[in-house]
Order: sequence, then C-alpha cells, then structure tokens
Amino acid sequence: MKKDPVIKICLAGLVLALVIIFTRFLSIQNIPVLPFVRISLGPALIIFASIALGPIFGGIVGGASDILGILLIPNALGYSINPWFTLIYTLLGILPWCFFKIFNIVKNEKMKFISFGVILFALWVFVLIYGLCNNSFGGHTFETYQKVLVFSISFALCFATLILIYFIGKHFKKTSDISVMNIAITSLVSEIFIMLIGNTIVKSIFFEVDFMVILFFQSVVFFIDIPLNTLVVSYLYKLINKVYLNKARL
Repeated sequence: MKKDPVIKICLAGLVLALVIIFTRFLSIQNIPVLPFVRISLGPALIIFASIALGPIFGGIVGGASDILGILLIPNALGYSINPWFTLIYTLLGILPWCFFKIFNIVKNEKMKFISFGVILFALWVFVLIYGLCNNSFGGHTFETYQKVLVFSISFALCFATLILIYFIGKHFKKTSDISVMNIAITSLVSEIFIMLIGNTIVKSIFFEVDFMVILFFQSVVFFIDIPLNTLVVSYLYKLINKVYLNKARL
C-alpha cells in the first residue's frame, strides 16, 4: 500500500530516534575483552525502516543513526565518526528492501523456511568447527567447558529460532497476509552480508583484531540477533500495515 510521504517522514524520524536510543542506551556493548561486540535492537529497527519505508528512507535512517548517535552520545571509549561504519548502517537501511522484494517473488513458504533453517544451521556448524579448531580467541584462552557452553547455547538458540519462526508464521497467517518467512529470511540474509561479513571486515581493520576471531564472536551473537530481529520487524510491519489499512477504510 502506498504511504503518504509526510507520514513516511514522521515515521522515519520516530524510527531514527528509537534506533539511537536502543543502540546507545539500551544495548550491551563496550565489553572489556570484546569491545567489537554489541547486542541491540538497532539493526532490527533499521531493517524495518528499509522494508516498510523503502531504500531511501531506510538508508537515511541507517546512516543518520550512526552519525547522530556519535554526535549526540559520544562513545565511552572515545571513538569518533567512522565513514565505513556509517556506510555499513546505510547499506543496512537500503539492501533489506531489495532482498525483501526478491524473496517476495518466491511464494513457497516451506522452501523459505527450509532455506532459513539450512543457512542458520550452516552458521552454527561454522561456530562449532572454528571453536573446536581453536583454543585462543583474540588473546583469550577458552576452557573446554566454556566452549561446550557456547556450542550448546548457540545450538539451543538456533533450534528455538526455527520453532519460534514457525509458530509466528502460523499466527500471522491467521491474522494477516504478511509473510513472516519473507521477513525472517530478509533479516537473516541482510545480517549475514552486511552486519556479519561487512561489519566484521570494518571492525577487524578498526580494532586491529583477526577477522576470523571477530567473525566467530559475531556469529555467536547472531543467534541472539536473528530471533529478536524477526520478532521486532514482523510485529512492527504488521502494526504499520494495520494502521494504513484502517486509515484507508476511514
């Protein structure tokens, strides 16, 4: 449904403010041994802006959230604006819309669910193999029980994510025509290419830490991000479509 430009601008401003709040205040970051890891709902909100408002507004929300976030709330570690990080968040606001349109062409929901599960499981296999082959990560040695704990929790989150996505999809199918699997796989692919790979490359250069080490920890965090992102984006997308549908009926 075509959205009023004025409403889109207002909504983009609201989402931008929420991204800054969740990224700068309501996030887990600046961990002493892992300064390159951050857990927040910021990426989910940027992906939502991209899907719901289009690539232009999504890109503006993504890029502006990084720039304004640094200017308004300086980083505790003293980091300044980095154009590469800004580019990453701008792309996070642009590419999900493209992925969403592409995946929307595929109507087979079962195929999307299977693809989602295969990609997620493949990521867990990477975490397992890399973790088994290495005892030291970025200068920190992990005991066997710690690695087993990471493998177990990540697998549990992987399995729980699939179950969660399945039941959310069934629930939405009864209450709306929104494809949760389309949103889920869009979030998954966007996070992999932009936040997991692209952001890791920038962080490895910026923090001068081995790429594979950051990729490993980012992959573990990934199993927390994906279910959160899918839930947030799905419900917000449903809400915004419901609001526009009711507005159209008035």
